[in-house]
Amino acid sequence: MRERHRIHGNPFSVRGDVEVPDWRERFGRDAEIAVDVGFGRGAFLLDLAAQHSEWNVVGIEIRDHLVRAVTDEAKQRGLHNLDALVANANAHFDVLFDDASLAFVSVNFPDPWFKKRHHKRRVVKTEWLDVVARKMCAGARFHAMSDYEPIAQEMLEVLNAHPCFKNVENHGSFAAESTTGIRSEREVYHSGRAQPMNRKHFRRTTA
Repeated sequence: MRERHRIHGNPFSVRGDVEVPDWRERFGRDAEIAVDVGFGRGAFLLDLAAQHSEWNVVGIEIRDHLVRAVTDEAKQRGLHNLDALVANANAHFDVLFDDASLAFVSVNFPDPWFKKRHHKRRVVKTEWLDVVARKMCAGARFHAMSDYEPIAQEMLEVLNAHPCFKNVENHGSFAAESTTGIRSEREVYHSGRAQPMNRKHFRRTTA
């Protein structure tokens, strides 16, 4: 019988301490780190590692079966610069990475948590961006995407208002096209149905 899993996980189910890897030892080298938060089935994460061999690419996901699947796939594809772990981005991001060590952060199709009482579970909030900004090096890139316009607009407003992030789009709005050239499985799904994508592209400021 095929094992069934929930499409979305509950971030509050991953709340305790997390083992903090020694990234230099884990990858066998010193390199800037790229982080994909909530990578799902991992198509974007795998292609990110394949296209950016100069980065140590780390995926964070709260569903352990997806972590196992993507790390197995990375081994099969010989992507030695990719690793993934079970962690809660809201609870664990601060301890997982050194300050000024990240060159890239992406959040693709985060769970919108439609009910108002669950909005606290959403990832891209000012408090979380404070932590992320501290972990990013100057000029590092932040990418986010959603098919759900209300949460996309919320993320855009929070990012535009944050002093440590500058919208790459001169008009301060959504990006008109892909900001990475890499497509996730969710993006392929929605694009195939002519559903709009709301893409955001920001840089970590030097201030």
